[in-house]
Amino acid sequence: MLILFFLFISMVDGFHQPSVATANGKNGSVSELSIEEKTYPLSQLQDDFRQFRKIIEKRHPKLYVDPQELSDLFTAQYQLLRDQMTELEFYRVLSPLVASLRCGHTNLTVSKAYEDYLRKNGKFFPALVRIINNRAYILQDLSGQGIPQGAEILMINGKKTEEIISSLLPNLTADGDNTSKKYYLMNNWFNGLYHYYIDNATRFSLVYRTEDGQIITKTLDGITNQQMQMTTMSIYYPRGNNLLTGSFAEDHALLSIKSFSLRNKEQYRAFIDHFFQELADQKISHLILDLRDNWGGSPYYASYLLSYLISTPVQYFDDQAPFYYNKYKKPLKPASQRFTGQLYILINGASFSTTGHLCSLLKAHGIGVFIGEESGGSYLCTDAAIKVTLRHTKLRLHCSTTPFATAVADLPPGRGIIPDYRVTPALHDYLAGVDPQMHQAIQLINLQ
Repeated sequence: MLILFFLFISMVDGFHQPSVATANGKNGSVSELSIEEKTYPLSQLQDDFRQFRKIIEKRHPKLYVDPQELSDLFTAQYQLLRDQMTELEFYRVLSPLVASLRCGHTNLTVSKAYEDYLRKNGKFFPALVRIINNRAYILQDLSGQGIPQGAEILMINGKKTEEIISSLLPNLTADGDNTSKKYYLMNNWFNGLYHYYIDNATRFSLVYRTEDGQIITKTLDGITNQQMQMTTMSIYYPRGNNLLTGSFAEDHALLSIKSFSLRNKEQYRAFIDHFFQELADQKISHLILDLRDNWGGSPYYASYLLSYLISTPVQYFDDQAPFYYNKYKKPLKPASQRFTGQLYILINGASFSTTGHLCSLLKAHGIGVFIGEESGGSYLCTDAAIKVTLRHTKLRLHCSTTPFATAVADLPPGRGIIPDYRVTPALHDYLAGVDPQMHQAIQLINLQ
């Protein structure tokens, strides 16, 4: 009986072996697996999946998704679960579900432990990349192997460029049918997105074509670079001393606002007041408002700026906005030193959330000329997100719960603000450090 008892104990221990995050070293010693190598039993993955699905189904507004299509996709993705998946493999199962909500404010992020691991140990594709007309180009070689600027990427680790892009798109979040936000993310965080959604290899077989038509293959070692793996939520809240800048030329002024997620209301008001007072004092009649790369923030900051750009009272939010924004449902009065000249507004795929709200009000009231690329946001979005960490894998879900819409009419849902002058940087603009959108604004000013 004693022998049978010990046999039983050994069998029980064996049943639990796969879920233990350790491995035998060369000398038989036990070493802890990295977070990248750690795997999870099917039961835990299924539990996290059900937790994730329950939150989405109960809390998300689902403005742009067909409920049956979403249900079918949940069923399909659930079938992909298998025993002993890594966190990243599980993340790739859930990510298309998040993107299918077509909500730019709902995002899924890897665990804090995995994020910290990548910050210290992550090996990313060693070049800065730009996507132009669904083709990828080397903007800067970081491998030290002399890949020329402007070389076109044909293939990475056996995947063609078009296959990589088409795999990234259904994993990236945006409002409705908007794609400008997705391409902005690809252009600025290609390396991290490639790791998350395509291939977490540490070496890369690159096939590229030079400007003179040569096709070359090189094997590159991945590099550690903290800026390459920034999470979606971290890019929404930029920090720094150059978020608000103003400058004055002889015939125009430039106001650049890179975030409405600010911390000091008094400092902001003082900056805006002083800038527009200077505009009035210098009698400048042309203003370039640069809202590119501004992911949004509080309506307080956007509405205060709006008061300097309107000539008659304007309602900010529509009557369906949450009660805690009641003050924005009342007419906003023009500022005493409001700008009365010609306004030129620069936008791109990262002009999102509150910035999209501001742009929608300017567009609807015929204020200013829009230049650049379709904005990432417009009059309608969902936010007031809840943050949930999945029980076992610790993936972090940022799930929107509430719609917000500005008091406008006749703007298309699920699209950004379409610029009056669509200007997309070309490869030679990137390589030469030229800003064609700013150049277009100055050209229009010179024509006046």
